[in-house]
Amino acid sequence: MPDDSRPRMDDPARDAHIPLPGEQTAHDMAEAEDHFLNPDTDLASNRLHAAGGICARCGQPLGPHDDVRRTVRGTYQHEDCGLP
Repeated sequence: MPDDSRPRMDDPARDAHIPLPGEQTAHDMAEAEDHFLNPDTDLASNRLHAAGGICARCGQPLGPHDDVRRTVRGTYQHEDCGLP
């Protein structure tokens, strides 16, 4: 029997790319970073609006252009509600 110092590669998946744990997450984070560094991205467009609702804090109606936040109870209030 000849002494062959090379390891045998009988595995049919030897050429398959198997990602390391966290590799996809790293790629996703890099893409997200590129997205947020893009000057054409409008981060203000991610505002929450609840037109037609009632503010849980002051009781005033929420208009279509009012920025709102969701409370723990699931109701909405003005982002900058005038009540203390």
